[in-house]
Amino acid sequence: MSYFESLEKAVNYIENHLTDEIDLSIIAKEAGYSLYHFHRIFKGIIGDSMKDYITKRRVTEAAKDLASSNQSIIDIAIKYGYSSREAFTRAFERVYGRNPSVVKRDGLLYFVRQPMTTDYMMFEYQKRKEGLQPLIRKLPKREIIGKKWTVKTDGSNLQDIPLLWHNWHKNKEWMKIKNIKHEDECMGICIHSNTDTFDYMIGHEVYSVKEIPDEMILHQLAPSYYAVFKTIGPITESVQKTWDYIYSIWLYDSSYQHAGLDDIEYYYNYQGELCADLYLPIKK
Repeated sequence: MSYFESLEKAVNYIENHLTDEIDLSIIAKEAGYSLYHFHRIFKGIIGDSMKDYITKRRVTEAAKDLASSNQSIIDIAIKYGYSSREAFTRAFERVYGRNPSVVKRDGLLYFVRQPMTTDYMMFEYQKRKEGLQPLIRKLPKREIIGKKWTVKTDGSNLQDIPLLWHNWHKNKEWMKIKNIKHEDECMGICIHSNTDTFDYMIGHEVYSVKEIPDEMILHQLAPSYYAVFKTIGPITESVQKTWDYIYSIWLYDSSYQHAGLDDIEYYYNYQGELCADLYLPIKK
């Protein structure tokens, strides 16, 4: 059995037993390895230990239940293996960054960890073994209309930004924007900053800036060369981990430097799946 077949067996076993007590040694046996050996394989490809992966999957499914069902918090806690509301709340806040009662009240849903797919596992493996080879593109000046928020760079942005997207779609904000250039592409923009906060914007490129909706702004993107990285798999994890790869490995190893302009995420649907292309502004 290949690594990927073993990992697929392990992921399927976890999905089928999310609401049960899970013995990690049984997962390893199911995959055909000793627990010691398989733990290293799993962590190397998935990015989380088996224990952390299971916790994140349970918290993600619990968040879905909190945001969209009438189940009580204690019932959801017990469903996912927690003996008390307090224990569930501690684990949930540590992973999700929000109290479960707030998620239930406000419907604050984002996916901490979706089930891994074989394509995503192979994508992660390729990044580690061979690296990613981006396309190099030159883009002209562009004008974007959308909403902007200030987020921190302390790691809370990894939780806050998906929630901003959730509210953007929930409130159908894009419908307020006139003269959208590409209806099927929505942009996330990390506005360049040298401080411990940065502005994140969600919006659309437009033909005309004559009409700017209330509570929205106009943002101009300067012309630049970009290294363009495609992502594969569960969108939240894929985008975050690809940015990590770009900044921790690719920029260091490449002959390029960051151009000091805004990083851009282009989101679109392809064959029924939400995909993202990440644009890194570069200079020689």
